[in-house]
Amino acid sequence: MLVPHLKDRPFTMRRYPDGAYGKAFFQKDAPSHMPDWIPRYRALVSTRERSRTKKWVEFPVVNDESALLWMVNMGCIDMNTWYSRVDKPERPDWVLLDLDPTPEVPWTQTVEVALILNELLDGLGLQAFPKTSGGKGFHILVPVERRVTFEDTRRFAEVVAGAVARAHPRLATTEWSKARRRGVLIDANQNGEGKTIASAYSVRPKAGAPVSTPLRWDEVNEKLNPAVYSMDVVLDRVRRFGDLYEGVLTTKQSLSKALKAIS
Repeated sequence: MLVPHLKDRPFTMRRYPDGAYGKAFFQKDAPSHMPDWIPRYRALVSTRERSRTKKWVEFPVVNDESALLWMVNMGCIDMNTWYSRVDKPERPDWVLLDLDPTPEVPWTQTVEVALILNELLDGLGLQAFPKTSGGKGFHILVPVERRVTFEDTRRFAEVVAGAVARAHPRLATTEWSKARRRGVLIDANQNGEGKTIASAYSVRPKAGAPVSTPLRWDEVNEKLNPAVYSMDVVLDRVRRFGDLYEGVLTTKQSLSKALKAIS
């Protein structure tokens, strides 16, 4: 179930050479010893330096189980890909609404904000797909037609986040500064070319090895406990329910009407 969500996407290796609790590092460039049968995608990307210069990077592309196992052997635990595919790297497949609660926020508040967002999106005629992040946050993906730009998806995320934060200031915020943030941050900044997300079905390097798990919306309630979604539990869910995130790969939705309705 994992490979379809990685296929044809530039892949950033997040490596844990000393295991899940050791130091990790990101590696964008494909290692020189990576086998030739694993495809590469060459892209000009911004560096982290203050000068914001750009450099050419050859990203691995994980298109099959053998490539996935090679990445695991290289110490990759969570699998991080772009939101777009190599044939149209400037055209994202989805809008990400990333919910990031402050430490003092109860989990039920994150769930409440997720449900408010889903109600708003549903009112705009958009289908959204929830998943646990495998960490303390929560992800909502809104698949879109591959005609929009990252500027479009970020603008849409900002408008939606702002609408919810204004309507529910005690629950949600768009304040990025942790010092001033109160409540659950709806982070629109995660929408951008070259940004990555821990894929659906990624195991996370945390106690109990929780999995970033696709959910049905009727499971997003006050009883939801992300910690229960271990590898065994998720494998059983896949056997029973199939891939609950298949729709993220197949659904095509227009943002133009939704933006007009909410702007």
